[in-house]
Amino acid sequence: MQITDLTVAPVARGRGVGTRLLDVLLLPALDDRAWVAADPGDRATLAFLRCRGWRQIVFPSPGKPTDGRAQLVLLAPRHPALTDASTASR
Repeated sequence: MQITDLTVAPVARGRGVGTRLLDVLLLPALDDRAWVAADPGDRATLAFLRCRGWRQIVFPSPGKPTDGRAQLVLLAPRHPALTDASTASR
């Protein structure tokens, strides 16, 4: 499954609508094996995801010119890769 956009009308923002939609859409990812590619300049989306525990794992290369397609990758809060990384660092 691929979700390309999740948009909430401005009048409904801040009421948990986006969070509930995201939760329902992620139900098929039973082990939370989900990720998001986001535009580094989209502060609202990044704030929304980070507030819900999504963790950024890929950063644009510093000093590398972007062609408008640079993206950050964030993993869902309980993504197995995050658990593996925290276990490996102990």
